[in-house]
Amino acid sequence: MKEWLAAGERGLFIRSYIVLAGGLLLVAILLDLGFGALQARQERAADPWLESTLRLMESNLAAVPAVRRAERADELGQQLGLGLALLETGDIAGAPLGDKPSELVDDAGKTYYLWNAPAAGGVLRLGPFEPPADGWLARLLPVVFYGSILLIVGLWLRPLLNDLRMLTEASQKFASDYREPLDTARRTTQVRSLARNLDDMSARVSQLIQSQKEMTAALSHEMRTPLARVRFAVAVLEGEVDERLHLQLRAVSNDVQQIDDLISDMLDYARLDHPGLRMDCVSVELAPWLHQVLASCPPHDREVRVQRSDIESLWMEPRLMELALSNLLANALRYARRNVSIEVERTHGMCRLVVEDDGEGIPEAHRASVFHAFTRLDTSRNRETGGFGLGLAIVARVAMLHRGRVSAGSSARLGGARLTLEWPDR
Repeated sequence: MKEWLAAGERGLFIRSYIVLAGGLLLVAILLDLGFGALQARQERAADPWLESTLRLMESNLAAVPAVRRAERADELGQQLGLGLALLETGDIAGAPLGDKPSELVDDAGKTYYLWNAPAAGGVLRLGPFEPPADGWLARLLPVVFYGSILLIVGLWLRPLLNDLRMLTEASQKFASDYREPLDTARRTTQVRSLARNLDDMSARVSQLIQSQKEMTAALSHEMRTPLARVRFAVAVLEGEVDERLHLQLRAVSNDVQQIDDLISDMLDYARLDHPGLRMDCVSVELAPWLHQVLASCPPHDREVRVQRSDIESLWMEPRLMELALSNLLANALRYARRNVSIEVERTHGMCRLVVEDDGEGIPEAHRASVFHAFTRLDTSRNRETGGFGLGLAIVARVAMLHRGRVSAGSSARLGGARLTLEWPDR
């Protein structure tokens, strides 16, 4: 039962159960009250028979002498198997007497009927009548009835909740690996039409995503071959042309390099989004890893300072985290004026890489959108501020793969941008 009522479905089950069971119980209670009212009305319809019986007894007693009427009342009661007594009017002072039989109930729950019988010279008392005894079956029937309603509603909801749980698990699996479309229609019982539609939709989505990724990867790889030929031709021509054409060839070479960088970023981003990517996190010695990342940076004239206090190692996937830090550094070097700072922290079970620069910073309105793919705050394409809008998107993807996050802010120390990548330690 605990596994069946998963956390995400418990609220739906409780709400559905309360609405259905509560509605059925309310209907059952109203019907019960209605039948009870009808039954009471039918019982009141038997009053004329009681009145007729008492009138006959009064007539019978009126036919005998007054001194024998009490004795005759006892005889009639014995003959009919009922308690019948003729009382003096003064013995029942305060009792409501009229032209109809009056009903009295004593402390023991026994019922008496009083009839004003002037012809008999007094008041007839019929009874006592024992209250109806409720057996254990009569007391058990309402409990069984209402309990069966609750049980039937629960049994009806259970397969529906099972179908929803199975659809939820299948959808989560498809979200993590788009290569396997849903196959839920044959395993559902209550929502088969919905499951069939979801299966068809997931199959189309899977096909579209795989086609798009295959096309992106194929184009990226195929474009590098002609780019390599163009780069080789430019290198050959640079040694054979005059200075005027040499500058133009240098510009062509720079454009080719930018296209090659874009292809690399696209391949990195597509690779990080592949469901088959393995995360092999290990404890990495910090000093040599930072040295390797800094050594891979392109030549620059900024001053990069590293602050890591006494931290010796970090828990991470070294190859992916190197890609993330390289992109953070590339972004900082692109916009910094003179100084870039790298700070490594580990506090409260979280690892942090903080990269700051002394550039213009990131406007507060754009600090969330800069991590979306192909988002560029500067639309220029020159070498100083150029970019393709994929670097920080790659950083965000690496952070998500490490179950962490990346955020942008303002550097209080350098005055520019402050980008923080944090993830759980182990």
